[in-house]
Amino acid sequence: MLEIGEGLKEPFSPFEVCTLDDYHIIVVRFEGSYRRHRHNRDEFFYVLKGTLEIEMELEGGPEKRVLKEGQCAVVRKGVVHRTSSPDGAIIALAEHRAISYEFL
Repeated sequence: MLEIGEGLKEPFSPFEVCTLDDYHIIVVRFEGSYRRHRHNRDEFFYVLKGTLEIEMELEGGPEKRVLKEGQCAVVRKGVVHRTSSPDGAIIALAEHRAISYEFL
């Protein structure tokens, strides 16, 4: 999957690797920040290369997670979040086929 990600030229343009039951397994090149949003389904992130920052607005207050190569995280449905990678990253994601984005 890393090789696929390294071949992607446009940031935030996902490439679907495969489907697994009702989930899309995708690879995305991250550069800079993505818009604040939330989903109707959980979202799984796995860092293939680089560093990914996830800023989340949780009930107990804001939380920032910094993921490095080989680390993963789940953002639960309904949680407002924003991802960023100032130096660029290649990420594998698992998203339900019925996922929707609400940009804020």
